[in-house]
Amino acid sequence: MRRLRARAFGFALVSTLVAGAAAQSPDVGLRMQVMGCADDVAGRLPALVKLEIDVLLRERGPARTPPENIVVRCEAERAHIDVTLGGATRASTIDLHALAAEHRARAVALAAAELVHAMAAQPRAAEAPPPSPAATPAMTRAEPDRSTIDSSPRGSLPRPALFAGALAEWRGNPAALLFGGRLAFQYPLGRVVTSELSADASFGGIDSNSARIAVQSVAAAAHIDVGAWTGTVRWEIGPGARFGWVRLAGQPNAGSALEGRTVSAAWGGPELHARVAYASSRLDPALIALEGAAGVVALPVRGLRDGTESVYAVEGAWLSVGLQAGLAF
Repeated sequence: MRRLRARAFGFALVSTLVAGAAAQSPDVGLRMQVMGCADDVAGRLPALVKLEIDVLLRERGPARTPPENIVVRCEAERAHIDVTLGGATRASTIDLHALAAEHRARAVALAAAELVHAMAAQPRAAEAPPPSPAATPAMTRAEPDRSTIDSSPRGSLPRPALFAGALAEWRGNPAALLFGGRLAFQYPLGRVVTSELSADASFGGIDSNSARIAVQSVAAAAHIDVGAWTGTVRWEIGPGARFGWVRLAGQPNAGSALEGRTVSAAWGGPELHARVAYASSRLDPALIALEGAAGVVALPVRGLRDGTESVYAVEGAWLSVGLQAGLAF
């Protein structure tokens, strides 16, 4: 008899513990529809919404009531959420424009859970007020709007970007117009400051009284820029330096008794750099940019005639402009 009673008591204890665990971990069955959302959002959204609402129902204790239906519609970078609970339906909208792609599904799930909590916190028309005044603060506590918190700062963070495009610059004395191309890599050091490394090549020439001077140049530069977004346009400006190698080749005019010579040497100096970049949205990786720079030659290179008279010199100030296509990643 004692063994039989002990077995019966053990069976009852185990059954009670299993039932209590089941009561504390409800399986929330949700009817949910996702329409018009991107695949990365639509695929993750049902599981995330179920998880957030499951956590919410656990916090509310035994008087939990899951929603009957949740509908999420995505259009024009906005998610419209409709929740039906206790026969009543309420709607909410979250702006996805400034959210990084990996955070969108999570933000929509949090917004849906907040809407369920707000509906559950209000007493229904057919129900009596809560019996215990002490429980009221827990049911009506004010919580921040997670959609506002999550959507504001992340989309404005700069991302690494690669730019490539055409280049035109005016350099030398007298000023020669050079054409070429430039490749630039930009890496953010914070929300405002970015670093940039670039390389370019250009060529052109200028005519003098006795010869034509052909100019070929390669250079590299480093800059530290500060920038900010205004809508979908990012503005950047900052100091740096550009140094390179230039080749000056004298080509005497026909019938001239002069002999053509070539000079190759290093040139460069400090430079102020600016860029205006446009994207269709802050999350769009494709960019179109207009770049400008101005500098002063600290390492001059001079081409002389007869070793005395300057024909063309890389000296003084220079100016460059460029049209670029960019890719942020």
